[in-house]
Amino acid sequence: MAIPLGQDLRRLPATLGARPDAADDPVLMGWQSNKPEPVTFDECHPDPRAGKGYVVKNRLAACKMTDLRYQRYACPEADCPIIGDASARVTGIFNMQPEQRRAVVQHKFYDMHFRGVPDSIRFGIETTCGAVNPGTAHCDASKTSRDKSIAEWKDEPVDFQVLTLHGEDTPKPADSPRIQAEKRTSYLHTRKLYVVDPGASGRAEALPVDVTLRCDIARKLSSSYVLGSDCVFPVIAKFLLDTKEPATGEAAAFISQAMSNYRSTYPGLSQGDFVPGRFSTNSGIMKPPLTRLYHDTAAQDANRARAERSCVEHWGPGYRDRPDGRTNDCFVYPFDSTVDGANAKPPNTPHGAGYAVQPILSDVSMRFNAAVDRFTIDNHILDGDRYWLLPLN
Repeated sequence: MAIPLGQDLRRLPATLGARPDAADDPVLMGWQSNKPEPVTFDECHPDPRAGKGYVVKNRLAACKMTDLRYQRYACPEADCPIIGDASARVTGIFNMQPEQRRAVVQHKFYDMHFRGVPDSIRFGIETTCGAVNPGTAHCDASKTSRDKSIAEWKDEPVDFQVLTLHGEDTPKPADSPRIQAEKRTSYLHTRKLYVVDPGASGRAEALPVDVTLRCDIARKLSSSYVLGSDCVFPVIAKFLLDTKEPATGEAAAFISQAMSNYRSTYPGLSQGDFVPGRFSTNSGIMKPPLTRLYHDTAAQDANRARAERSCVEHWGPGYRDRPDGRTNDCFVYPFDSTVDGANAKPPNTPHGAGYAVQPILSDVSMRFNAAVDRFTIDNHILDGDRYWLLPLN
């Protein structure tokens, strides 16, 4: 939130620029693709809901827009008049690098104004980066500061930094050996803006930005598990559910039906009140996200067996046969590859999250499930990470 011109920065509340409901957690911007793409300066927008957090385009790209204000006073005392001020808008973008444990961090200073102060005063960026948990995690640059005059920022408005993350968190005893082998490690990157005005009495105000990162070596263990960068923003991704996609629309339409009219699907209300995974800006219809299941193949097999039993129960043992000579699969939502799959709870449990099955053309079923797998791989969604489905139509 911009501070109005003329507002005495010495009179501002401690919660500068933040809404009462603002959080320090990341805020999701409009998810545009199931394949993660870098974020650009033009895509970033102010979002006061983020507080000290940031706005996420996807798990590999995020940004934050911040207003920097500075005032110069005639003397150090609290009642001294304002004799000059300066301001700038600063957009920071954070892009994880493919198949690396690195991020490219860029800051752009623009919309700069000043009066009563020379353009030789300096706007600066201070960053710190380090471990969140016990262990050896560290960043190649634990603390940096860079500043330039207003005139220099106008000539070269973009600051560029490559951040490399090293070390690992101490393994958690509660994690399985396969999870421990991934060496999931958390880092905190903090950015603060400042002003250098030698010999003057003044005050600068700008919200700091905290960015949480998680790195691992899972990509190196199996390329069929995850790809993309080795570091992510640990936010809940959104799979775009497009019922108009010719190759997979039949499956997407069935999921949308289960989300919006669960009682019309099988096994319906005998197995729960709803299916999980639906993302919506309407809290009344939004449901808990799905949780990826990768390492426990026995649990995946149990989900598949339960789904196929349900198809046989409702459509008979010949449900695979189609009049056109092609074959059906027993399509199930939530997917076998989730903790929330058909075997998540005992049969005939009429309350809570349930599942839905329907015979669907095998080619459609395989293409849709392959698209979901591709999404979890490209977005570096690990076993136990969550994701939503966002219906588009």
